[in-house]
Amino acid sequence: MSAARPSARLAVTFVLGAATIALLAGCSMAGGGTSAPSHSPSASAGSDGSGGSDGSSSTDPSETPSETPTPTPTPTPTPVALQQGQVWTAQQVYDYNPNFSPKPGYAVTAGSPAAQLVALAGVSFGWVNQTSGDTIEVAVAHPNAQNFDQFSGQVAQDGYQQVPIDNAPQGTIGYFTVADGVGTLQVFTNNGYWVVIDSATFMEPGDSYRIALAVLGNLH
Repeated sequence: MSAARPSARLAVTFVLGAATIALLAGCSMAGGGTSAPSHSPSASAGSDGSGGSDGSSSTDPSETPSETPTPTPTPTPTPVALQQGQVWTAQQVYDYNPNFSPKPGYAVTAGSPAAQLVALAGVSFGWVNQTSGDTIEVAVAHPNAQNFDQFSGQVAQDGYQQVPIDNAPQGTIGYFTVADGVGTLQVFTNNGYWVVIDSATFMEPGDSYRIALAVLGNLH
């Protein structure tokens, strides 16, 4: 019996060693699952489409925003500094009809041709017949040469009929129409003036020519 004890001790030692190795191997395997955890990157700023990782909704700093086109301004007209008695003088008014005199409280009608001339740094005045109450309106502007022809063409497109003005300076262009009971003569002169003359008494172009010639003679 005593001869068999060493073998028994060796067997026990072998079993204990094997158990220890198995235990260490198990610990190593368990530790291997935690010592190097797999990395799951958090969602990038653009992974949901909101941060623009794909460039779909972000602004590239290198991009230059497109510029909004600036409207081309109307070239500056020459201001008209004429007074009422210089546009159509008192003597010329008297020669035309002694009953006419400057109209108190006169003002241009918004949207009218005369108002357009006033907006171009022009002037506009009114005369009233003391007997009938009829009014004659005369407006004068001096547009920039760059758009002078443009204004003349626009009047023609607005339904005015081009008319010759007898004895007017060469190069003068006249347009006439009657609308809402008011006759209006628009004149473009060879020295750059735009003149509007209107009245309910003008039923045909010739009714305004005498005034037009007087006014044109005062524009130098």
